Amino acid sequence: MVLQMPRPFKHPKTGVYYFRVRIPADLVEQMGKREFKVSLRTKDPTIAKQRFIEKEREFDARCRALRATPASLPHRQIVALAGRLYHQMMTALEDEPGEPEIWKRVLEIGEAVYANEDKMERWYGPSVDQLNLSEGIALDASSRSRLLHEVHSSLKQAAEQQLKRSQGDYSPDPMADRFPKLGPAQSDGPTLPDLFKLWERDHKAEGKSLRTVEDFRQKIDDFVTFLGHNSATRVTPRDVANYTEHLRHERGLSARTVGTKYLAAVRTVYRTAISKIVVTEDPTAPVRVRVSREALERPKGFTDAEAEIILKCAMRDPSTLGRMSELNKLAIRWVPWICAYTGSRVGEITQLRREDFVEEFGIKCVRITPEAGTVESKTYRLVPIHPHLIEKGLMEFVQSRPAGPIFYRQSGKKTRAGYHPWNSVTGKISDWVRDTAGVTDPRVQPNHGWRHRFKTIARDVDIAHRYMDALQGHRDGSASTDYGENTVKALYREILKMPRYK
Repeated sequence: MVLQMPRPFKHPKTGVYYFRVRIPADLVEQMGKREFKVSLRTKDPTIAKQRFIEKEREFDARCRALRATPASLPHRQIVALAGRLYHQMMTALEDEPGEPEIWKRVLEIGEAVYANEDKMERWYGPSVDQLNLSEGIALDASSRSRLLHEVHSSLKQAAEQQLKRSQGDYSPDPMADRFPKLGPAQSDGPTLPDLFKLWERDHKAEGKSLRTVEDFRQKIDDFVTFLGHNSATRVTPRDVANYTEHLRHERGLSARTVGTKYLAAVRTVYRTAISKIVVTEDPTAPVRVRVSREALERPKGFTDAEAEIILKCAMRDPSTLGRMSELNKLAIRWVPWICAYTGSRVGEITQLRREDFVEEFGIKCVRITPEAGTVESKTYRLVPIHPHLIEKGLMEFVQSRPAGPIFYRQSGKKTRAGYHPWNSVTGKISDWVRDTAGVTDPRVQPNHGWRHRFKTIARDVDIAHRYMDALQGHRDGSASTDYGENTVKALYREILKMPRYK
């Protein structure tokens, strides 16, 4: 599943874009609704994206402010906050200050309310509230009172300057620099992206799949969006449980997907952070997603009839495949047959190079190796080639290809992390199995069905389990697996037991 990240929502009738996000579960009661929506006031998608980012920042700050514990601010920070309002007013009215009478009246009202705390609250309170929300902070009573007085001073100063401008005097305000710079917001400690980067660094250092990195990144980003903040230390078990419930019952994902994909990603980055003493608690620890055993209504591998249909279809005249590229046509011709006689993953075959077809002790073999691309076990293996494949001309085809990949062309262009050109070939074969060969039963995977079928037939012809695993690159987890070698001679003896496809 490709994860949809937050983006502008286009109204189907008016065409106007909106900022629309789900309110985090812990703030629903405070905000009084489950969704926050506001118009971006444009029909232009480019402008909408820019305004969406701004609104997203504002919304995140608002969530931080609602969650924040009221705190005391030092006087310097309070003056800096008031300076924000001064600079906002000066910038907004830089070219058109309005009439002098307006500013004279503003100054009169300011003086009238200054002596009364209740009037100060009514006059300046909304500006202070908006300021706190925009900065993501909450103030205790004492700091709020001090901020009201500083806001009065800063807005009075701005009104006096606007009065001068309205009378034709645009000289700089000599006191404009009195406001200190606003310091950074109080840190919530490590963020979820920080935890992800710790895990990512170890994952890449171990040479593991970049596709997993991108998959985990999406899952963590989605979790952050759900929370409405990215603080790793503020996440509670209740937050994690709410997230899994949201995925299951609002997004409609299966329990298996939620547990083994989304929850697993969050749990993994937390456990990495705990091992590095970056955080001390794992909020995912008590959360479980119950996965019911799926009903098995048919074999996971292709049936005899399905295998026959696919292999027959693969031998058709390539011109029947229309405008498909020649390399994809070659993959459709050979990959199903190779998978049928090796039990390999389709991706392991579509990434093969000419140099991966070798000879050992006079036996033709295909070498499945991480050098060519991705191998789940990260261990090379030699798989003897069944005589039927040789009779059908597999080796002649391989020798006709130039050095390097035989089923795709290396472009040399940079692609996104985790993407490999042979993935596209694998997808084309999958589509062909469904659309052209006509094996449409959703209960069998269009490529992985060969892997299950190979194991089934191997049992029928009494290939020992250790040889099945060696041929298919499976590991049983026992210590004995790492002792000794399964020689090419022994594996060839077992491969010869596989019956020919007629």
